[in-house]
Amino acid sequence: MTALSGICPALVGPTAVGKTDLVLGLTARYPLEVVSLDSRQVYAGLRIGTAQPTQSEREACPHHLVDFLPLDQTYSAQQFRDDVLEIIADIRGRGRIPLLVGGAGLYLHVLREGLLEIPTDPSALTQVRAEFAVLSDDEARIRLQVLDPESWLRIPPGDGYRTRRALEIERLTGRTFSEWQREHRARPAGGFSFPSVLLERPREELRERIAFRTDRMLETGWIEETRAALDLWPSDVAALRTLGYREILRWLRGEWSRERVRGEIILRTRQYAKRQETWFRHRVHDHVGTPEDASVQEALIRLLGRCGTA
Repeated sequence: MTALSGICPALVGPTAVGKTDLVLGLTARYPLEVVSLDSRQVYAGLRIGTAQPTQSEREACPHHLVDFLPLDQTYSAQQFRDDVLEIIADIRGRGRIPLLVGGAGLYLHVLREGLLEIPTDPSALTQVRAEFAVLSDDEARIRLQVLDPESWLRIPPGDGYRTRRALEIERLTGRTFSEWQREHRARPAGGFSFPSVLLERPREELRERIAFRTDRMLETGWIEETRAALDLWPSDVAALRTLGYREILRWLRGEWSRERVRGEIILRTRQYAKRQETWFRHRVHDHVGTPEDASVQEALIRLLGRCGTA
């Protein structure tokens, strides 16, 4: 792959904070294309429940790494890093500006720091992987919270693959995933720097936005989208472990009422947003503020102006 250099800005923050609206407000001034920093929007057909950009939003601003992965597949950090470099090269080659946007702190970390090289015995890995495969996502997360609280905070609750991977690393090496990361020497992807602007909101305001968005998603076809996915895939595929779909499956199986499903989705989304906030607050950003703060847009404009094609 051709070596790249320069900067690729990122706009990050918790779910429902208002990242998309801010980006769309800049598209008239800059030739932007969004590269998604979201570990669940990759799945094809899960448009409502993963809050993928709408058709009109994609027409206003092209989006990459959304709505392409079959529901039974996983998407590794290495794949993400490789794909992002190819996409950045393509966008820059067309004289446009790539902007990373999303709430997956791990993905931004992989771009800034690179991937860990952890020595493991393949035969031992096979045995340990089989042991952890029988755990439910909730059981795996409970174990991770005890063994490696830092990774528990960092890895989204619906990401069973990375949760189990962190457990595997601890079992195979006797050291936590977080310990390995702290000793890791940074290798930025493609020689880029990835400066970021972090969006925040007062806690109660974000909680209200999450509830409003959940209601809107349920009213506009989230349950029907889940049914459509079940027509093509078994209920235990990787994608349907995503927050929200898991709860809707409980209703479709007759285990929960619709009102309970709504309440559980709102509660767990708020918990997830809190973990995202914790993750981002412990990282370095060029600017932090609310989406309505003029200084946030000014900070983004400064970064976009440094991209060389603005």
